[in-house]
Amino acid sequence: MMIDGKRLLLNLAAFRRFSDTPGSGVTRFSYGSQDAKARRSIINRAKRIGCPVRIDAVGNIRIGLPSNQPGRPAIFCGSHIDTVRNGGWLDGIYGVCSALEVLETLAERGRKKATRNFETVIFAEEEGSNFGSTMTGSKFITGKYGNEDLERLTADNGKTMRQVLQEAGLEPETTAGSQLDPVPWDLSNVAAMLELHIEQGPVLDRAGIPIGIVDSIFGMRVVEVVLTGVGNHAGATPMSERHDPLSAAAECILAAESMVAADPNKRAVVTVGKLEVQPNCSNVIPETVRFSIEVRDSNNEKINRYMSEIIHDIREIALNRDVNCQIHEHSSSKPLHLDDGVREVIRQTAESSGISYRVMDSGAVHDACMIAEASVPTGMIFVPSIDGRSHVPEEDTKGEDLIRGTQLLMDVIETLLTQTEEEQ
Repeated sequence: MMIDGKRLLLNLAAFRRFSDTPGSGVTRFSYGSQDAKARRSIINRAKRIGCPVRIDAVGNIRIGLPSNQPGRPAIFCGSHIDTVRNGGWLDGIYGVCSALEVLETLAERGRKKATRNFETVIFAEEEGSNFGSTMTGSKFITGKYGNEDLERLTADNGKTMRQVLQEAGLEPETTAGSQLDPVPWDLSNVAAMLELHIEQGPVLDRAGIPIGIVDSIFGMRVVEVVLTGVGNHAGATPMSERHDPLSAAAECILAAESMVAADPNKRAVVTVGKLEVQPNCSNVIPETVRFSIEVRDSNNEKINRYMSEIIHDIREIALNRDVNCQIHEHSSSKPLHLDDGVREVIRQTAESSGISYRVMDSGAVHDACMIAEASVPTGMIFVPSIDGRSHVPEEDTKGEDLIRGTQLLMDVIETLLTQTEEEQ
């Protein structure tokens, strides 16, 4: 069954306009005005082809085929529509538009021999741009997050997730008597989950390989560090009498970088992507510096070992520089091996279509991680990112690769829709 490649590319291009930073990448945070426009566009498209739409209490969306039958196992497919600030135009939304293209193709042409249902799933707050916690929507879906996290998770403006949801018209307190689905979801009857994504790295593009089949997804651990010194006048305070938390933070960051850069396998990575300085004035020695630090690897023992050593070094640096140090665990996810059976269906489908591929790891985390952790057989397909760029305005992928990836997804889903439990 052939997808409509032209329609896919037009739909993808249409979502570029839903941005708070036009001309400077795409900025579309969950629960914001541009997110609401993107959601309305998707929901209207689904309703035009007669597909029922369900939304849960934290904004995750499920769109089913009109031909779905109660009680049958379901195949899930989708991704997210939110972005980082000044991000790329394909991250997440490519997986959503591809899943919608599959949905629309199936709705138009039907699948008489199907033994399973099909649903497009759109996850909320994958990037963590609002609350600093990645995969938030799928964590609520799987029960990893619950009611207490609605108060724990806060945006930069101080609002809790509960307040943000209420302002967006959602009902985190209760779904009783409403049209919203509860969280967590019952995933016991989900036969498989598929997510199509741009690679967000250089491997496929450099090798000239059009398809990546994901074997494992890196885990990550994130901590927040708060260093507090003594704010003072930049000109009148001698260097010998300074308690500068920003200088301490710089030393901490470089120490972490040096440590992980020496990883023998060259796979572990460490990143400080968020740093806040107070009072943030050019002629004032800072009083407080707050920054995030994350470690990622395919081995959870290595993640914890590196993070423990980094925390030890941070405390030592703070002590030596006579600044106060507080470290808070923020979030974590374990490395994950994806389902062998789903991966084999993807591999066989690629081979039968004459598509070259590489079995590879994903350094980035995805909502598929959370669904897989809930014991749902899960697979991921990558297409190349030009020059390996992602999370930046320059993010791009060739149109032919976007179409090829979606057609492969369509072919894989056709196979999964007709599988029996014995064949899985």
